[in-house]
Amino acid sequence: MAATDAGVLLGVGRDTKPVVFTTPPKDKKLYRRVTLQNGLLAILISDPEMAHQTAGGSESGSEADTSEDEGGSEDDSEEDMQSEEEGSAALSAPVKKAAAAMAVGVGSFKDPDHLQGLSHYLEHMLFMGSKKYPDENEYDSYLTKHGGASNAFTELEFTNYHFDVKPNALYGALDRFAQFFIDPLCKDDALEREVMAVDNEFSGVLQSDGCRLSQLRCHTAQPGHIYNKFSWGNRRSLFDEPKAQGVAVRDELVMYYRQQYSAERMSLVVLGGQPLEELQHWVTDLFSSVPSGNGPRPTYFDAGMPYRGGQVTICPSVKEGHQVMALFQLPSLTNQYRSKADEYISHLVGHEGKGSLLSALKAKGWASELSAGVGESGYDRNTAAYVFEVHMSLTQAGFDASPGNGLAVMGLLFQFLSLLKAQGPQKWVFHELANIAQMRFKFAEEEDACEYALRLAADAPYYAPEHLLNGHYLYDQWDPQLVDSLLGYMTPSNVRVDVQTSSFSSTQGANIQQEPWFGIPYASSPIPPELLNLWATAPPSPELQLPPKNDFIPTDFSLRSDDTATASTSTCAERAPTTRTTRSQHQQQQQGNKKVAQVGEKHSHNGKAVSNGHVDESPAHSSFPTPPQMILDDPGLRLWHKLDRQFQTPKAAAYFCLTSAAMYDSPAAAAATHLLMKLLEDALCETAYLADVAGLSYDMWPEGQAGVEIKVDGFSHKLPLLVDYIFQQLVSLNVDPARFDRVREGLLRRYKNANFKPDKHATYLRIYAIKQKVWPVEQVQAQLEALTPTTLQEVLPKMLSALFVEGLVHGNLTSQEALSLGRKVQATLASAPVSADNRPRDRVLQLPAASLCYSAKTKNPEEGNSVVELYIQIGTDDLAKRSMLDMVDQVLHEPCYDTLRTKQQLGYSVHSGVRLTHGILGFAVCVVSGTHDPVTLQERIEAFLDNSTSMLADLQPEDFERHRQALIAAKLQQCHSLLDESDRHWEQIQTRRYNFAVRQQEVEQLKALTVKQIRDFYVAYIPHAAKGRRRLTVHILSNSHEGNASQETIDDLDKFKTGLQECALPALLKPIGQ
Repeated sequence: MAATDAGVLLGVGRDTKPVVFTTPPKDKKLYRRVTLQNGLLAILISDPEMAHQTAGGSESGSEADTSEDEGGSEDDSEEDMQSEEEGSAALSAPVKKAAAAMAVGVGSFKDPDHLQGLSHYLEHMLFMGSKKYPDENEYDSYLTKHGGASNAFTELEFTNYHFDVKPNALYGALDRFAQFFIDPLCKDDALEREVMAVDNEFSGVLQSDGCRLSQLRCHTAQPGHIYNKFSWGNRRSLFDEPKAQGVAVRDELVMYYRQQYSAERMSLVVLGGQPLEELQHWVTDLFSSVPSGNGPRPTYFDAGMPYRGGQVTICPSVKEGHQVMALFQLPSLTNQYRSKADEYISHLVGHEGKGSLLSALKAKGWASELSAGVGESGYDRNTAAYVFEVHMSLTQAGFDASPGNGLAVMGLLFQFLSLLKAQGPQKWVFHELANIAQMRFKFAEEEDACEYALRLAADAPYYAPEHLLNGHYLYDQWDPQLVDSLLGYMTPSNVRVDVQTSSFSSTQGANIQQEPWFGIPYASSPIPPELLNLWATAPPSPELQLPPKNDFIPTDFSLRSDDTATASTSTCAERAPTTRTTRSQHQQQQQGNKKVAQVGEKHSHNGKAVSNGHVDESPAHSSFPTPPQMILDDPGLRLWHKLDRQFQTPKAAAYFCLTSAAMYDSPAAAAATHLLMKLLEDALCETAYLADVAGLSYDMWPEGQAGVEIKVDGFSHKLPLLVDYIFQQLVSLNVDPARFDRVREGLLRRYKNANFKPDKHATYLRIYAIKQKVWPVEQVQAQLEALTPTTLQEVLPKMLSALFVEGLVHGNLTSQEALSLGRKVQATLASAPVSADNRPRDRVLQLPAASLCYSAKTKNPEEGNSVVELYIQIGTDDLAKRSMLDMVDQVLHEPCYDTLRTKQQLGYSVHSGVRLTHGILGFAVCVVSGTHDPVTLQERIEAFLDNSTSMLADLQPEDFERHRQALIAAKLQQCHSLLDESDRHWEQIQTRRYNFAVRQQEVEQLKALTVKQIRDFYVAYIPHAAKGRRRLTVHILSNSHEGNASQETIDDLDKFKTGLQECALPALLKPIGQ
């Protein structure tokens, strides 16, 4: 269906008066909304805390790049150097990054039928140079040399481009960025290379259950509907088929760009340290040349519903498991964001407390997880429709229960919806949600600059101008009629049921079809009328109830001081949010508002900021945050504490690590420990979910020999109650047989599905090869299958009988409150103390001075991608080696991506970086490819590393200095939130380094480095000719590359490890206070 302009987006259009933004009280940034003469909407944000970083003037010369973020690995127990280091420095001020984002109001909905994926393809091509900056790598190169990075993504109704950079390089970055939208080259010689990048990206998700299901939904949407597309694009849709049909792809690409990329369809966000007036001058100067005249962004309010109701579609899953999803199509709620009617229903259907749908499903042994609501992707919410999804992860019993194929759970779902309709909209529930949302907004902490910019750019057209910052949190229009209306759409005749199951082969009948792009077999049919009638008429089961009132919602938001726990008492509802306008308006407000500062608000006192009567000793230009102090070092318990002064928020974090050799002394012990943690999570669920809704979250997981970590964070008022509840439940855990079977089944699936992604598999094998003690997932899985409720119940007291507990309490809790919390945990556990020195610790094995390779097949036989991870072991961590290796990574990171991915097109996923594995330094390059075999990939990586010797030899002093300053800026990166700082401190505690000043030390080391030192270090360790080089390469081979094995093969990893010595441990500092 064609797009229409009939629908009005609340954020689009010129403003007739200055916009007053509502901000959290702690937000010091100044905001301005402007519309350029060409219609481009710009949101300008001036951060005064960034101003000192712009004092040296703006750099706008031509320099070098961005890099892809390396995804984390669930199987990787090592620390990443660029994210794990800590800081408490006094010589350099912490820094922030500037950022910008552009949301162009067209996306995959506008793809022409004969070039599906064209919007995504264009997104790639805009990075390939412009008339002003023709070098394909200029934009990325400039960002990398100035401590920045970039990325982009294509949605259905918009395409988002974004970057971050050092503040004094913002103008130069914006200049290069603006050319994307003014005069991109879309070079002929880049067309096929970038279509291969799109194709490689597509091949990387061919075995992703989520992406497969999303495309299947598009394929099975109503014929002719705008959902009925292939938005990914690949070589076939964008190059081969068009070429065969005589389509001039570049001409079509350029025509699409000129017709769709128009200034009045764009929303730009720029965040920097410059004054608003200067930012506005820059934006006007750089973006006024963006072409316009194609009209406002298209909307699709009249497109109709995408799916047929009363249908069930069954398809296979790649990973083992059974997922059932009920999709309810709703009218677009784009302009109803103040009533949050869909979120009201989501809260009730997705609740996990007593009486909830999930609790009823668990009681029957049918499901292990449930989520409900309208998702954040373009397929879930757009101007055509909102799709409310109830997603249930089923047990085998739930999948098999009559009428089979997972449909039994649908009966309980419709019973719960019947309960909601019968009891009617509950105003108290809405008010509870509104109170929690207001509380979250009032005490919202700063986001990452780039994430913030891209979110606001995407949101700008959809929220009324004054609601841009708080629209997501607004619950100020209770609309019971809208709630009833939405519930009216949630009927059996309107539902689409998707079943994704590893048992698909046993469900197939005669009507198997195939989705053409992913090649997914599926069966789609109407739901039998008798089943629809049963779902529509069944009365609610007695165990289904509305949730209770939430006693975890905090009411005490006072900020603690050193000498009292009650500095001031004030509730969230008593504090109004602040507003931000232009700088002059802000000054006028300050003159007219002579009020006492409240929590999060500040006024001046003798030139210093004051908050709640206490002089603020942590202004923007201060040194790093002070380290936590060790307030307790008893046998079996060590406790660290820091009272927050930096963020001044009524939040806290309490982290605990429980260490016992019994938790990981065998595969059976590892299996039992993991299962006990999962059973504890399940036992906590009904109560702890209320805490989560109220802003208190918790997590727990086994960490191998390090023990078990339990982390709680959120609003400090009720945090001690949740910590106490968790540990009480741990020591009194009862291994119920029914719960045991359901939870173990879910955990077994996790082990069976481990390492399905080939890059994760490679990382797992590399770590397995170098760690002295790590149990193979296959052995742990086998022991998990052998466990019984009785044997597991016997394990628990043994696991807790002797422990060393180390904890960190950071935030809005005093030292006395922290001591009380730690003592209570110790008393609850009642364990015999283990000495800190007797804790088991992970050790790394020293690789031989050789070039070695280990090969393995992909776990998924249908996986088409192979992987090479090449790892060079440097040695025991010390400050000098770490700083030099960081500099090597800084210089090589972008050329590695540009050479192996952009120019050689080895694969979509290419990344390099430092590895710090339990105190041992290394450097790794990883490439995922569906087109090249591992031997070829390894040769190309080695060639790049060898050629980089000459690149470093030619590195000019000015380029070296830019890289040095970019790396220093990364080390000085300011924590965005209290939780960020907690994690930094905890990293030093959990790894037993206790060096909270490490970032300061690294910065000083980096300042002293010379180009010669970096060159000599590189030659000594990295290239193939390096004397004594210790290299391990892991090859993961897909079926298409199975015959291409390396000649340097290790046949058996366990045998290989038996002859290796442990690496020396790094020199450790004694804990502060010892």
